[in-house]
Amino acid sequence: MIQRFLTHIAWPVRVLWIAVALVQTTFTPSTWAMWIIAAFAMWILHPISLSAIRIAAPGVAAIAIFRLPNSNFEPIPVATATLAVIALLLIYTSDYGSVHVQSGAYGNERRYLLRMPVSLALPTFLAWAALFALLVSVDYFTTERLWLAASGVGIVLAAATWKLGRQLHRLSQRWLVKVPAGWVIHDGVLLAENMLIRTHQIVGMKLAPAGTEAIDLSGITRGVPVEISLRELTDVRLSPLLSKITKTVDVLHVKQLLVAPTRTPLN
Repeated sequence: MIQRFLTHIAWPVRVLWIAVALVQTTFTPSTWAMWIIAAFAMWILHPISLSAIRIAAPGVAAIAIFRLPNSNFEPIPVATATLAVIALLLIYTSDYGSVHVQSGAYGNERRYLLRMPVSLALPTFLAWAALFALLVSVDYFTTERLWLAASGVGIVLAAATWKLGRQLHRLSQRWLVKVPAGWVIHDGVLLAENMLIRTHQIVGMKLAPAGTEAIDLSGITRGVPVEISLRELTDVRLSPLLSKITKTVDVLHVKQLLVAPTRTPLN
């Protein structure tokens, strides 16, 4: 039953998100803007829509939670916050992310979304917090009829969304991809170029054992990574970020490597 629920996880998220709007009583223009962006994206399964949802939905949940004390924790505000948090928890599951990234696949591809490196957690949160603060500021200045200030912050928000939104979207474009020729590590954040590993090059794929000496291409993340063993040394080109994390050069010759998909590709 749980597996069936996860297989169709997009629908429970949509229903919960609609319920949030139905039970709320105090949405401001900025909250409605975030709710609408997420709601629209929930019906378009694609990596871009996944980024939009994961940027907008936390803002709705955060506002719903922050307003609970002012509402004396009355039933309707509590219900709004509860529904928003449940939806948010589902949105950040590996199953929900997989639904979106797989829907954007070409032909005979199977995409496995990669886990976020630990080193990017704080920068990602700060980028989101900056966008959230700007949006709330526009809402405040508009409510106070400070049109000049609202316009100025709105321009800054538009520029920040263009810049930071594109950076945040890169996290939804990190995949381990099964293709007819083999596997591709598609990661513009940690790799300087995508890495194609042909089937005949692979000796084995398994969950990494403790103490493995394989080169870590996951950027250090939670969970157990997948270890890929190759038949011969293969070049892999690292991005400046991964070179800094691994404290090594930008081109390595590897025979064993680690990747960290959110769902195991070994089944």
